[in-house]
Amino acid sequence: MRSGHSKRFRPLGRPFWTVWTAATSSNIGDGIVLAALPLLAASITREPVAVAATTIAIRLPWLVFGLFAGVIVDRTDRLRLMIATDLGRAVAFAGIAIVVATDNMTLLILYAAVFGVGVLETIFDTAAMSLTPSLVDADQLEQANARISGAQIAANEFVGPPVGAALFAIAAAAPFGVNAVTFALSVVVLLTVGGRFRPPRTKRRSVTGDIRDGFGFLWREPVIRAFSIGAGVINLGFTAAASVLVLHAQDNLGLDEIGFGLLLASAAVGGVSGAQLAPRVIRRFGRGPSVLTAVGTLSAGIAIMGAANSLWIAGSGFALFGFAGEIWNIVSVTYRQAATPDAMLGRVMSGFRVIAYGAFPIGAAVGGLIASAVSLRATFFIGAGLVAALLPYLIHTTNRHGLEPRPYLSD
Repeated sequence: MRSGHSKRFRPLGRPFWTVWTAATSSNIGDGIVLAALPLLAASITREPVAVAATTIAIRLPWLVFGLFAGVIVDRTDRLRLMIATDLGRAVAFAGIAIVVATDNMTLLILYAAVFGVGVLETIFDTAAMSLTPSLVDADQLEQANARISGAQIAANEFVGPPVGAALFAIAAAAPFGVNAVTFALSVVVLLTVGGRFRPPRTKRRSVTGDIRDGFGFLWREPVIRAFSIGAGVINLGFTAAASVLVLHAQDNLGLDEIGFGLLLASAAVGGVSGAQLAPRVIRRFGRGPSVLTAVGTLSAGIAIMGAANSLWIAGSGFALFGFAGEIWNIVSVTYRQAATPDAMLGRVMSGFRVIAYGAFPIGAAVGGLIASAVSLRATFFIGAGLVAALLPYLIHTTNRHGLEPRPYLSD
Protein backbone atom coordinates (compact mmCIF):
# COMPACT_ATOMS: atom_id res chain seq x y z
CA MET A 1 0.00 0.00 0.00
CA ARG A 2 1.21 3.46 -0.88
CA SER A 3 -0.45 5.97 1.39
CA GLY A 4 0.08 8.18 4.38
CA HIS A 5 1.56 11.61 4.94
CA SER A 6 4.70 12.89 6.55
CA LYS A 7 4.53 15.83 8.87
CA ARG A 8 7.50 17.51 7.23
CA PHE A 9 8.39 17.95 3.58
CA ARG A 10 11.61 16.17 2.52
CA PRO A 11 13.78 16.64 -0.59
CA LEU A 12 12.35 14.85 -3.60
CA GLY A 13 15.68 13.73 -5.10
CA ARG A 14 17.61 14.11 -8.35
CA PRO A 15 15.64 11.61 -10.53
CA PHE A 16 12.40 13.40 -9.75
CA TRP A 17 13.82 16.84 -10.49
CA THR A 18 15.41 15.68 -13.74
CA VAL A 19 12.08 14.35 -15.01
CA TRP A 20 10.42 17.50 -13.67
CA THR A 21 12.82 19.64 -15.74
CA ALA A 22 12.09 17.71 -18.91
CA ALA A 23 8.34 17.86 -18.35
CA THR A 24 8.54 21.59 -17.71
CA SER A 25 10.30 22.11 -21.04
CA SER A 26 7.53 20.21 -22.78
CA ASN A 27 4.89 22.19 -20.92
CA ILE A 28 6.36 25.50 -22.06
CA GLY A 29 5.88 24.27 -25.60
CA ASP A 30 2.34 23.17 -24.83
CA GLY A 31 1.60 26.63 -23.44
CA ILE A 32 2.96 28.31 -26.55
CA VAL A 33 0.64 26.25 -28.73
CA LEU A 34 -2.28 26.76 -26.32
CA ALA A 35 -2.43 30.35 -27.58
CA ALA A 36 -1.15 29.76 -31.11
CA LEU A 37 -3.53 26.99 -32.18
CA PRO A 38 -6.83 28.86 -31.68
CA LEU A 39 -5.27 32.00 -33.17
CA LEU A 40 -4.21 30.00 -36.22
CA ALA A 41 -7.68 28.45 -36.54
CA ALA A 42 -9.34 31.87 -36.13
CA SER A 43 -7.08 33.27 -38.88
CA ILE A 44 -8.43 30.61 -41.24
CA THR A 45 -12.14 30.80 -40.28
CA ARG A 46 -14.48 32.81 -38.05
CA GLU A 47 -17.03 29.98 -37.73
CA PRO A 48 -17.31 29.03 -34.01
CA VAL A 49 -17.81 25.32 -34.68
CA ALA A 50 -14.76 25.19 -36.95
CA VAL A 51 -12.60 27.00 -34.37
CA ALA A 52 -13.87 24.71 -31.62
CA ALA A 53 -13.00 21.69 -33.78
CA THR A 54 -9.32 22.40 -33.15
CA THR A 55 -9.90 21.58 -29.48
CA ILE A 56 -11.88 18.51 -30.50
CA ALA A 57 -9.05 17.26 -32.72
CA ILE A 58 -6.36 17.47 -30.03
CA ARG A 59 -8.54 15.97 -27.27
CA LEU A 60 -10.33 13.27 -29.28
CA PRO A 61 -7.35 10.85 -29.03
CA TRP A 62 -8.04 10.44 -25.31
CA LEU A 63 -11.49 9.16 -26.17
CA VAL A 64 -10.48 6.76 -28.97
CA PHE A 65 -6.92 5.80 -27.96
CA GLY A 66 -6.61 6.47 -24.24
CA LEU A 67 -7.32 2.91 -23.03
CA PHE A 68 -4.75 1.47 -25.43
CA ALA A 69 -2.22 4.03 -24.17
CA GLY A 70 -2.66 2.63 -20.67
CA VAL A 71 -1.91 -0.90 -21.87
CA ILE A 72 1.25 0.33 -23.64
CA VAL A 73 2.40 2.15 -20.50
CA ASP A 74 1.88 -0.94 -18.32
CA ARG A 75 3.82 -3.16 -20.77
CA THR A 76 6.75 -0.87 -21.55
CA ASP A 77 9.48 1.09 -19.79
CA ARG A 78 7.72 4.33 -18.88
CA LEU A 79 10.78 6.56 -19.16
CA ARG A 80 11.61 5.32 -22.65
CA LEU A 81 8.04 5.93 -23.72
CA MET A 82 8.30 9.54 -22.58
CA ILE A 83 11.49 9.98 -24.62
CA ALA A 84 10.00 8.43 -27.75
CA THR A 85 6.76 10.43 -27.63
CA ASP A 86 8.50 13.74 -27.01
CA LEU A 87 10.77 13.05 -29.97
CA GLY A 88 7.67 12.39 -32.07
CA ARG A 89 6.07 15.64 -30.94
CA ALA A 90 9.22 17.59 -31.81
CA VAL A 91 9.10 16.23 -35.36
CA ALA A 92 5.35 16.86 -35.65
CA PHE A 93 5.52 20.51 -34.61
CA ALA A 94 8.51 21.12 -36.86
CA GLY A 95 6.33 19.85 -39.70
CA ILE A 96 3.45 22.13 -38.71
CA ALA A 97 5.82 25.11 -38.67
CA ILE A 98 6.99 24.33 -42.18
CA VAL A 99 3.45 23.99 -43.54
CA VAL A 100 2.39 27.29 -41.93
CA ALA A 101 5.55 29.08 -43.13
CA THR A 102 4.93 27.96 -46.72
CA ASP A 103 1.30 29.15 -46.50
CA ASN A 104 -0.10 25.68 -47.13
CA MET A 105 -2.05 25.26 -43.88
CA THR A 106 -5.73 24.36 -44.15
CA LEU A 107 -8.25 23.39 -41.51
CA LEU A 108 -8.12 19.75 -42.61
CA ILE A 109 -4.32 19.60 -42.31
CA LEU A 110 -4.49 21.40 -38.96
CA TYR A 111 -7.04 18.95 -37.55
CA ALA A 112 -5.02 15.94 -38.73
CA ALA A 113 -1.77 17.31 -37.32
CA VAL A 114 -3.10 18.14 -33.88
CA PHE A 115 -4.89 14.78 -33.72
CA GLY A 116 -1.55 13.05 -34.28
CA VAL A 117 0.07 15.16 -31.57
CA GLY A 118 -2.82 14.28 -29.28
CA VAL A 119 -2.18 10.55 -29.74
CA LEU A 120 1.42 11.03 -28.62
CA GLU A 121 0.21 13.12 -25.68
CA THR A 122 -1.99 10.28 -24.41
CA ILE A 123 1.05 8.03 -24.10
CA PHE A 124 3.41 10.68 -22.65
CA ASP A 125 1.02 11.95 -20.00
CA THR A 126 -0.06 8.47 -18.89
CA ALA A 127 3.58 7.37 -18.62
CA ALA A 128 4.57 10.51 -16.70
CA MET A 129 1.81 10.16 -14.09
CA SER A 130 2.53 6.45 -13.71
CA LEU A 131 6.26 7.09 -13.32
CA THR A 132 6.00 9.54 -10.41
CA PRO A 133 5.40 6.93 -7.64
CA SER A 134 8.65 5.23 -8.73
CA LEU A 135 10.63 8.45 -8.27
CA VAL A 136 9.55 9.45 -4.74
CA ASP A 137 8.50 7.82 -1.48
CA ALA A 138 4.82 7.14 -0.79
CA ASP A 139 4.48 9.96 1.73
CA GLN A 140 5.94 12.43 -0.79
CA LEU A 141 3.32 11.92 -3.50
CA GLU A 142 1.19 14.95 -2.66
CA GLN A 143 4.31 17.13 -2.48
CA ALA A 144 5.65 15.74 -5.78
CA ASN A 145 2.31 16.13 -7.57
CA ALA A 146 2.08 19.71 -6.34
CA ARG A 147 5.54 20.48 -7.74
CA ILE A 148 4.69 18.86 -11.07
CA SER A 149 1.35 20.61 -11.29
CA GLY A 150 2.76 23.98 -10.28
CA ALA A 151 5.44 23.81 -12.96
CA GLN A 152 2.92 22.62 -15.51
CA ILE A 153 0.61 25.53 -14.80
CA ALA A 154 3.42 28.08 -14.78
CA ALA A 155 4.89 26.82 -18.04
CA ASN A 156 1.70 25.80 -19.81
CA GLU A 157 -0.50 28.74 -18.83
CA PHE A 158 1.74 31.57 -17.62
CA VAL A 159 4.97 31.52 -19.61
CA GLY A 160 3.81 29.75 -22.75
CA PRO A 161 0.62 31.58 -23.82
CA PRO A 162 1.99 35.16 -23.84
CA VAL A 163 5.08 33.93 -25.66
CA GLY A 164 2.96 31.97 -28.11
CA ALA A 165 0.66 34.93 -28.80
CA ALA A 166 3.63 37.29 -29.24
CA LEU A 167 5.40 34.86 -31.58
CA PHE A 168 2.21 34.40 -33.60
CA ALA A 169 1.91 38.17 -33.96
CA ILE A 170 5.44 38.21 -35.40
CA ALA A 171 5.07 35.17 -37.65
CA ALA A 172 2.37 32.50 -37.64
CA ALA A 173 4.92 29.68 -37.98
CA ALA A 174 7.19 30.88 -35.17
CA PRO A 175 5.37 29.41 -32.14
CA PHE A 176 5.25 25.95 -33.71
CA GLY A 177 8.95 25.99 -34.53
CA VAL A 178 9.83 27.06 -30.99
CA ASN A 179 7.54 24.36 -29.65
CA ALA A 180 9.49 21.73 -31.59
CA VAL A 181 12.66 22.93 -29.85
CA THR A 182 11.12 22.62 -26.38
CA PHE A 183 10.19 18.99 -27.00
CA ALA A 184 13.69 18.27 -28.33
CA LEU A 185 15.19 19.76 -25.15
CA SER A 186 12.92 17.52 -23.08
CA VAL A 187 14.28 14.47 -24.91
CA VAL A 188 17.88 15.51 -24.18
CA VAL A 189 17.15 15.91 -20.45
CA LEU A 190 15.24 12.64 -20.15
CA LEU A 191 18.16 10.77 -21.70
CA THR A 192 20.21 11.63 -18.60
CA VAL A 193 17.86 9.75 -16.25
CA GLY A 194 19.18 6.31 -15.33
CA GLY A 195 17.34 3.19 -14.29
CA ARG A 196 14.57 0.99 -15.62
CA PHE A 197 10.91 1.81 -15.11
CA ARG A 198 9.05 -1.12 -16.58
CA PRO A 199 6.27 -2.21 -14.18
CA PRO A 200 6.10 -5.80 -12.90
CA ARG A 201 3.87 -8.07 -14.94
CA THR A 202 2.94 -11.51 -13.64
CA LYS A 203 -0.19 -12.15 -15.73
CA ARG A 204 -0.10 -12.46 -19.49
CA ARG A 205 -3.36 -11.32 -21.02
CA SER A 206 -4.70 -9.95 -24.26
CA VAL A 207 -4.95 -6.22 -24.85
CA THR A 208 -8.70 -6.47 -24.32
CA GLY A 209 -8.18 -8.35 -21.07
CA ASP A 210 -5.69 -5.75 -19.83
CA ILE A 211 -8.11 -2.94 -20.65
CA ARG A 212 -10.95 -4.75 -18.91
CA ASP A 213 -8.86 -5.30 -15.77
CA GLY A 214 -7.69 -1.70 -15.53
CA PHE A 215 -11.03 -0.08 -16.25
CA GLY A 216 -12.80 -2.59 -14.04
CA PHE A 217 -10.57 -1.64 -11.10
CA LEU A 218 -11.29 2.06 -11.73
CA TRP A 219 -15.06 1.54 -11.83
CA ARG A 220 -15.19 -0.75 -8.79
CA GLU A 221 -13.25 1.70 -6.61
CA PRO A 222 -15.97 4.20 -5.59
CA VAL A 223 -13.73 7.21 -4.93
CA ILE A 224 -11.71 6.82 -8.14
CA ARG A 225 -15.00 6.39 -10.01
CA ALA A 226 -16.35 9.58 -8.44
CA PHE A 227 -13.21 11.52 -9.32
CA SER A 228 -13.44 10.19 -12.89
CA ILE A 229 -17.06 11.24 -13.33
CA GLY A 230 -16.35 14.55 -11.61
CA ALA A 231 -13.42 15.31 -13.90
CA GLY A 232 -15.54 14.50 -16.93
CA VAL A 233 -18.32 16.88 -15.85
CA ILE A 234 -15.87 19.66 -14.94
CA ASN A 235 -14.08 19.32 -18.27
CA LEU A 236 -17.36 19.22 -20.16
CA GLY A 237 -18.56 22.45 -18.53
CA PHE A 238 -15.28 24.29 -18.81
CA THR A 239 -14.45 23.20 -22.37
CA ALA A 240 -17.87 24.27 -23.61
CA ALA A 241 -16.75 27.79 -22.69
CA ALA A 242 -13.02 27.47 -23.42
CA SER A 243 -13.61 26.20 -26.97
CA VAL A 244 -14.94 29.64 -27.98
CA LEU A 245 -12.85 31.65 -25.51
CA VAL A 246 -10.80 33.23 -28.29
CA LEU A 247 -14.00 34.59 -29.89
CA HIS A 248 -15.35 35.79 -26.52
CA ALA A 249 -12.03 37.54 -25.89
CA GLN A 250 -11.98 39.23 -29.27
CA ASP A 251 -15.68 40.07 -29.72
CA ASN A 252 -16.87 40.74 -26.14
CA LEU A 253 -13.71 41.77 -24.32
CA GLY A 254 -12.04 43.58 -27.22
CA LEU A 255 -8.67 41.85 -26.78
CA ASP A 256 -5.92 41.55 -29.36
CA GLU A 257 -3.44 38.64 -29.61
CA ILE A 258 -1.36 39.88 -26.67
CA GLY A 259 -4.45 40.45 -24.54
CA PHE A 260 -5.69 36.96 -25.33
CA GLY A 261 -2.35 35.52 -24.22
CA LEU A 262 -2.57 37.47 -20.97
CA LEU A 263 -6.10 36.20 -20.38
CA LEU A 264 -4.90 32.62 -20.73
CA ALA A 265 -1.97 33.38 -18.45
CA SER A 266 -4.27 34.68 -15.72
CA ALA A 267 -5.28 31.11 -14.92
CA ALA A 268 -1.66 30.48 -13.97
CA VAL A 269 -1.76 33.19 -11.30
CA GLY A 270 -4.33 31.13 -9.43
CA GLY A 271 -2.99 27.79 -10.63
CA VAL A 272 0.57 28.29 -9.42
CA SER A 273 -0.73 29.57 -6.09
CA GLY A 274 -3.06 26.60 -5.82
CA ALA A 275 -0.30 24.11 -6.58
CA GLN A 276 2.06 25.67 -4.05
CA LEU A 277 -0.54 25.88 -1.29
CA ALA A 278 -2.44 22.67 -2.02
CA PRO A 279 -0.49 20.27 0.24
CA ARG A 280 -0.87 22.64 3.21
CA VAL A 281 -4.52 23.46 2.43
CA ILE A 282 -5.38 19.77 2.12
CA ARG A 283 -3.64 18.91 5.39
CA ARG A 284 -5.22 21.85 7.19
CA PHE A 285 -8.84 21.37 6.08
CA GLY A 286 -8.90 17.74 4.94
CA ARG A 287 -9.33 16.21 1.50
CA GLY A 288 -13.14 16.15 1.51
CA PRO A 289 -13.81 19.81 2.40
CA SER A 290 -10.99 20.93 0.11
CA VAL A 291 -12.40 19.06 -2.90
CA LEU A 292 -16.00 20.18 -2.37
CA THR A 293 -15.01 23.83 -1.91
CA ALA A 294 -12.84 23.57 -5.03
CA VAL A 295 -15.78 22.38 -7.16
CA GLY A 296 -17.95 25.29 -6.03
CA THR A 297 -15.14 27.70 -6.81
CA LEU A 298 -14.61 26.16 -10.26
CA SER A 299 -18.25 26.85 -11.11
CA ALA A 300 -18.02 30.45 -9.87
CA GLY A 301 -14.86 31.05 -11.88
CA ILE A 302 -16.47 29.98 -15.16
CA ALA A 303 -19.53 32.17 -14.51
CA ILE A 304 -17.36 35.23 -13.77
CA MET A 305 -15.47 34.70 -17.02
CA GLY A 306 -18.71 34.67 -18.97
CA ALA A 307 -20.17 37.75 -17.27
CA ALA A 308 -16.99 39.82 -17.61
CA ASN A 309 -16.65 42.86 -19.84
CA SER A 310 -12.94 43.43 -19.27
CA LEU A 311 -9.68 41.54 -19.18
CA TRP A 312 -9.31 42.10 -15.43
CA ILE A 313 -12.67 40.65 -14.42
CA ALA A 314 -12.40 37.73 -16.83
CA GLY A 315 -8.84 37.15 -15.64
CA SER A 316 -10.00 37.10 -12.01
CA GLY A 317 -12.52 34.38 -12.83
CA PHE A 318 -9.87 32.43 -14.69
CA ALA A 319 -7.48 32.78 -11.72
CA LEU A 320 -10.15 31.44 -9.35
CA PHE A 321 -10.70 28.51 -11.68
CA GLY A 322 -6.97 27.83 -11.81
CA PHE A 323 -6.56 27.89 -8.02
CA ALA A 324 -9.49 25.57 -7.35
CA GLY A 325 -8.51 23.27 -10.21
CA GLU A 326 -5.14 22.57 -8.62
CA ILE A 327 -6.72 21.57 -5.30
CA TRP A 328 -8.99 19.16 -7.17
CA ASN A 329 -6.22 17.76 -9.38
CA ILE A 330 -3.71 17.11 -6.60
CA VAL A 331 -6.18 15.30 -4.35
CA SER A 332 -7.45 13.27 -7.31
CA VAL A 333 -4.12 12.15 -8.79
CA THR A 334 -2.56 11.42 -5.38
CA TYR A 335 -5.50 9.21 -4.43
CA ARG A 336 -5.24 7.27 -7.70
CA GLN A 337 -1.48 6.77 -7.35
CA ALA A 338 -1.81 5.62 -3.73
CA ALA A 339 -4.81 3.33 -4.21
CA THR A 340 -3.78 1.55 -7.44
CA PRO A 341 -1.31 -1.34 -7.92
CA ASP A 342 1.77 -0.26 -9.88
CA ALA A 343 1.24 -3.02 -12.45
CA MET A 344 -2.07 -1.49 -13.57
CA LEU A 345 -1.42 2.17 -12.77
CA GLY A 346 -1.05 3.11 -16.44
CA ARG A 347 -4.40 1.54 -17.31
CA VAL A 348 -6.18 3.19 -14.39
CA MET A 349 -4.62 6.56 -15.22
CA SER A 350 -5.56 6.24 -18.89
CA GLY A 351 -9.06 4.98 -18.06
CA PHE A 352 -9.52 8.02 -15.84
CA ARG A 353 -8.42 10.30 -18.64
CA VAL A 354 -10.64 8.61 -21.19
CA ILE A 355 -13.54 9.75 -19.05
CA ALA A 356 -12.02 13.11 -18.10
CA TYR A 357 -10.48 14.01 -21.45
CA GLY A 358 -13.20 12.32 -23.46
CA ALA A 359 -15.39 15.16 -22.23
CA PHE A 360 -13.16 17.70 -24.00
CA PRO A 361 -14.30 17.05 -27.59
CA ILE A 362 -17.91 16.70 -26.43
CA GLY A 363 -17.69 19.96 -24.49
CA ALA A 364 -16.02 21.71 -27.42
CA ALA A 365 -18.76 20.57 -29.80
CA VAL A 366 -21.49 21.60 -27.34
CA GLY A 367 -19.81 24.97 -26.78
CA GLY A 368 -19.59 25.68 -30.49
CA LEU A 369 -23.24 24.78 -31.00
CA ILE A 370 -24.44 26.86 -28.03
CA ALA A 371 -22.38 29.84 -29.18
CA SER A 372 -23.83 29.59 -32.69
CA ALA A 373 -27.42 29.04 -31.56
CA VAL A 374 -27.58 31.32 -28.49
CA SER A 375 -24.54 33.46 -27.69
CA LEU A 376 -20.89 33.26 -26.68
CA ARG A 377 -21.67 34.19 -23.08
CA ALA A 378 -24.31 31.47 -22.78
CA THR A 379 -21.62 28.80 -23.10
CA PHE A 380 -19.99 30.04 -19.88
CA PHE A 381 -23.20 30.16 -17.84
CA ILE A 382 -24.33 26.72 -18.97
CA GLY A 383 -20.85 25.35 -18.27
CA ALA A 384 -20.87 26.80 -14.76
CA GLY A 385 -24.25 25.21 -14.07
CA LEU A 386 -23.01 21.78 -15.15
CA VAL A 387 -20.06 21.96 -12.74
CA ALA A 388 -22.25 23.12 -9.84
CA ALA A 389 -24.66 20.21 -10.45
CA LEU A 390 -21.81 17.84 -9.60
CA LEU A 391 -21.76 18.77 -5.90
CA PRO A 392 -24.55 16.51 -4.53
CA TYR A 393 -22.91 13.39 -5.97
CA LEU A 394 -19.47 14.28 -4.59
CA ILE A 395 -20.89 15.14 -1.16
CA HIS A 396 -22.56 11.72 -1.02
CA THR A 397 -19.37 9.91 -2.06
CA THR A 398 -17.05 11.72 0.34
CA ASN A 399 -19.46 11.28 3.26
CA ARG A 400 -19.86 7.56 2.60
CA HIS A 401 -16.32 6.49 1.66
CA GLY A 402 -13.92 9.24 2.72
CA LEU A 403 -10.81 10.13 0.73
CA GLU A 404 -8.15 8.08 2.49
CA PRO A 405 -6.73 5.48 0.03
CA ARG A 406 -7.58 1.89 0.92
CA PRO A 407 -5.21 -1.10 0.86
CA TYR A 408 -4.96 -3.08 -2.35
CA LEU A 409 -3.66 -6.48 -3.30
CA SER A 410 -0.77 -6.58 -5.75
CA ASP A 411 -1.72 -8.30 -8.98
